[in-house]
Amino acid sequence: MKTHICLLLLASASLIVAQDKPKDPFVKDKQAAAAPAMPEDAPRNIQCLLESFTLPLAEYAALLDAPEGRQKLYPKVLEAVKAGSAKLDGCHWVTNKSGMRTVLESVDELMHPTEWTTADHKGFQYPMALEMRQMGDRFEYETVLNTNNGTLDVTYDFSRDQFLGLRLFKADNTLTGVPVANFYGRKRTSSSRFIPGAPTLLATLNHPEPGLTTLLFATAHVVPVHAAKSSAAAVDGNVLLTARVISLDRVKGWELLKKHGPVGAACMAELKTMIAAKAAVLEHAATINVKPGVRAMHESGVLHTYGTAFSPPTDSVPAQPGKDSKDPGQPAIPASLAGTMAFETRSLGFRLEVEPVIGPDGATADLTLAPEFITMTGNLKAENWNEHYPDLPVFSCQKINTSYVQLVGTTFLISTLNPPGDTGVNGRKDEGRMWLLLMDVNLE
Repeated sequence: MKTHICLLLLASASLIVAQDKPKDPFVKDKQAAAAPAMPEDAPRNIQCLLESFTLPLAEYAALLDAPEGRQKLYPKVLEAVKAGSAKLDGCHWVTNKSGMRTVLESVDELMHPTEWTTADHKGFQYPMALEMRQMGDRFEYETVLNTNNGTLDVTYDFSRDQFLGLRLFKADNTLTGVPVANFYGRKRTSSSRFIPGAPTLLATLNHPEPGLTTLLFATAHVVPVHAAKSSAAAVDGNVLLTARVISLDRVKGWELLKKHGPVGAACMAELKTMIAAKAAVLEHAATINVKPGVRAMHESGVLHTYGTAFSPPTDSVPAQPGKDSKDPGQPAIPASLAGTMAFETRSLGFRLEVEPVIGPDGATADLTLAPEFITMTGNLKAENWNEHYPDLPVFSCQKINTSYVQLVGTTFLISTLNPPGDTGVNGRKDEGRMWLLLMDVNLE
């Protein structure tokens, strides 16, 4: 057993080298020789590919029961995708650094009532308190590189929730009741050890549709950042950052990642060709000019204002006659309609917060960034949510919070910034799209 572990670690160490030719990041290069150990302080990025595949539960069981089923599970699932019996229904790509926590969100934000007024004489109740819950994919994780053997310790929390609709809850079966939300929750929190380049099964997730299951795989790569040797020089100019967001078909994006991996320039070159052929769409481009070590923010989009606190409708109250000078009575109170008491404003569109730190030789940039793309997809529409209740906006959130190292003068593929999949909110279905976030870093 120790011999097998050593061989696997040697194979993984071969990935921690600069690659002259683009290699398939899904396949380990078992023939490559181990590279000389890099200095412990050499900058490295850790890139994680997160894939979810949905297939029949019986087929998954058959794959496990086959010879070397667990060892060959990932390639067998890829074969099932090609055969059409399995579907790639999620694909996320994230770059971060060892010891740094990263959060990725691809969700619809659904507000639903949690408190109601006392029922009136007709049994009507009005929502008084709201709670927000995220529907879709959320992935929070932290990787720690073991420099002595090249493995990765990964602590992660993945969730994929789906809205199933509103059902009426009744305190009295003769009354209408109030709508309460039903959700289908899938969550996995754990810690695992990864061998770089080897796909790891993180979780099996039950599926809302009977007879199906979802497999969640993660493949991590340790990518050193090799800068040309140069004498240290002070950086007196500005940092010019250009972020591009490009969308394309999910399967085509998946194949692009398999083909080019972290080579951002190669990805960008192919994406430009796809944009010209209308096989991809440039969703957004933003340039920020900032001094090194200073946090900058770019924001562009509609400011959407919506109600957050409401007053319920009330019935009229007749006048109460007075009895004496000490009890003058009460005047009549007319009936009132529902009203809005407080508002909040949400920024829609693209927002990028970033802080670049240039290395002492001016060759590398250490970036901490939080890009997001927010859209308002409409107000909540669901059975049992009627015209007497307030408008509750549904916001779609595509967001990542991470940090990484990039060579100055290069284009880098940071992550995906995907729209939500099959969340069930307002009938949303999976569109099968992938959004890619790329960054150019230059000095001026």
